Amino acid sequence: MKRSTTTSLGLALAAVLTLSACGGGGSTDGGPAEEGGESSWTIPAEDPTAEINVVGILDPEADGMADVVAAFEADHPTIDVNYQFVPFDNLNSVLDSRITSKTGDPDLFWVDQPRVPALAARGYLEDLTPQFSEGTSALQEATVAASSYQDKLWSLPVSNSTQLLFYNKDLLDAAGVEPPSTDPAARTTWQQLKEDAATVQAEGDADNGLLLGQPNRYYQLEPLPVSAGGGIGATGEDNLTPDVANEGWVESMAYYGSLFEEGIVPRGVPAEQTDATFLAGDTAYMVQGNWMVGKLAESDLNWGAALNPVWEGGEPATPNGSWSVGMNPFSQNKEAAAIFLQWLALEGESGYAEHRAYAELPANLQGLESYLASDIFTSSEGGQQAAEVVAFETANTSVPRVSTVGYIEFEEIIGRAFSDIANGSDPQSALDGAQQELTNAWQQYQ
Repeated sequence: MKRSTTTSLGLALAAVLTLSACGGGGSTDGGPAEEGGESSWTIPAEDPTAEINVVGILDPEADGMADVVAAFEADHPTIDVNYQFVPFDNLNSVLDSRITSKTGDPDLFWVDQPRVPALAARGYLEDLTPQFSEGTSALQEATVAASSYQDKLWSLPVSNSTQLLFYNKDLLDAAGVEPPSTDPAARTTWQQLKEDAATVQAEGDADNGLLLGQPNRYYQLEPLPVSAGGGIGATGEDNLTPDVANEGWVESMAYYGSLFEEGIVPRGVPAEQTDATFLAGDTAYMVQGNWMVGKLAESDLNWGAALNPVWEGGEPATPNGSWSVGMNPFSQNKEAAAIFLQWLALEGESGYAEHRAYAELPANLQGLESYLASDIFTSSEGGQQAAEVVAFETANTSVPRVSTVGYIEFEEIIGRAFSDIANGSDPQSALDGAQQELTNAWQQYQ
């Protein structure tokens, strides 16, 4: 009997990648093609007999990847998938070590979408443009863009994300505050949200006015400066000129700091605890990702969902992006790996979404339709509101994180600035410091 293998690699390695100035590409001998050359392998019409190694950040049992692998192997019995689980914090260092060894292991691996440019520049990703570009019509455009760099497709997206404004209906009712809207013409502003959150705290039973699902993280906070007119944080050729100290950034981060200073958002609640804190029932509002819908659907909370807030006088902006799967340019099993990748991302509703019971917002368009028709979205008023919001935001307001080979440094440096601002630092000073740090850090890429 055929048996798939799933393993956990609990490696205590530092999650930092060191840039090396080499290019990507692929060839049939398992090494990168010469610069400017073409990839000569194709996706075969018949399955080969092969075993492929796949590194991912999802636990085989807790996150359902064992079911995904089993379903693929049932459809493709001559290809064995050895899925190896690596915690997110260890992924970069594991890939750095194993890909640079040039053994071809792993064949495929999970890719955090904003890091695609950096990984492609290092030569860690096979160029998938010749084999998969025609199939990307099955995917949300924003996810394809996030998986690409310099007009080439370097990975296939399997999931996407967006943010919603969730609220506790009982707390708002007790304070006499009108719930925020799902109507784009009546979208609440960040300024109004702050005022309403303070009102629910003062006149209702809310301990916390507002929670941000991932405090101090760029993914969570990017919509604030973008909506305020400050941009994504970098400009110029290859987005290697930092731009985080302009008026839009300073004003929006002053607002962010005031949420903590005035006690509307509690200090000291890390991202790992925000969901549970909201579900406890003592928080008026929460800005969090679509993954919160399932948790709310299983809870006793009387909840609703609305559009992500907009900066007063600005344009709506929501974060997007999630995970893609890339191919090792040194893989010795590119054809078999491509069959798995095609099944995982492109076929039907995507094997990834279908066999994980739509646990994430699928990048696949058919998968997205099924996701929004699932019970967690259709069985309650809050779920129906959330489905409306997810469909609208992903199609109309999503903004990718800054695409640059310097993303890793950007995320770390701006995250420290956000943390300093949340803890009381002057926004202008913190952002000026971050801009100088980024300028210095990105000199290596100029």
